[in-house]
Amino acid sequence: MRIARAGLFSFVFMLSLALQAQQDTDGIKPIPILTGYTSYFTRVTGGQYQDAPSVTPLLLLPVGDKWLLEARGSYSDTFSKDALGNYNGTNSYGLAYAQIDYIANRYVTLVGGRFITPFNIYGERLAPSWIRALQTSTLTSPVTSGSGLGGMVRGGFSLNDSVNFSYATYFSSNNTNHIVATDRSTGGRIGFFLPHQRLEIGGSFQQGLQADRAHSSGAYLEWQPNRNPLTIRSEFVRSSGTKGTGYWVESVYRLSQIHSLRRLELAGRGQQFIAADNLSAATIKKLGALGKNIQQADGGLNYYLRSDVRASATFGRQYVVGKDANLWVVGLTYRFVMPMWPQGSAQ
Repeated sequence: MRIARAGLFSFVFMLSLALQAQQDTDGIKPIPILTGYTSYFTRVTGGQYQDAPSVTPLLLLPVGDKWLLEARGSYSDTFSKDALGNYNGTNSYGLAYAQIDYIANRYVTLVGGRFITPFNIYGERLAPSWIRALQTSTLTSPVTSGSGLGGMVRGGFSLNDSVNFSYATYFSSNNTNHIVATDRSTGGRIGFFLPHQRLEIGGSFQQGLQADRAHSSGAYLEWQPNRNPLTIRSEFVRSSGTKGTGYWVESVYRLSQIHSLRRLELAGRGQQFIAADNLSAATIKKLGALGKNIQQADGGLNYYLRSDVRASATFGRQYVVGKDANLWVVGLTYRFVMPMWPQGSAQ
């Protein structure tokens, strides 16, 4: 608890410094932006129906040319039928991150507060419903701790004309609050981006500092060929604790070369999760899906009705010993952007 308070104190301290440093730079006045997305999805998992409307707001508050406050929350209602055929609703809410970023120089950014841990790429880049190509989650997502409360250092630089290097490292305290719960851990990620080939590869690690002190390692790849509107990405995660090993490979193809289908995007993904060896029956029950070997294939399409409205449909087939299941997800997402000041402009 003392460490959690220290993490919150560092966030508040950096916020106070940022507010003191507020100023215009080169005649350009930055303005706060409220953005995010709303969605409505119907999910069918093994014959069980759920309807889930949600809203995910994101606040971006620039302060001068060095500081940025960013925070993303979420609220959703999930409606499902009970044994009598009646609909019951369960609401949930959370705070994905609330952080202060300080741009120390072109190579280093300091971060304080609650943040998404920099492990591989799915959690930071692809998890939001508006961005992800397939609405079924990856099996590897629960293996590592996805959020941290503390501090992070990140940045990047060019090694030469052909290779760019990026890095991130962090420390997180333990917090048991149900809204902003985090584990005590440390970790980081390094990546190499080849701009001519449009290829990025990298590796990650995470060391738990509580409970079984599990160590997790991972690798990722993302490639966008120059000649085709295609994206291929993949992740691998291995944990030394009770949470096992998994990987997934995903491809996304935008039919922009066919005029009548230019708004359509096709996606497919194959994934596998291998549970840790020698788990007891009690541990398997506690871990849920992470206590079983799983294979899953997913396919889907996205149709952009407008640049800010997208219809999505995803179908998956999950193979688990004694309990195979079909997974369906269909719905709409709408992305919004609202300047909170009249405008930023040159003076």
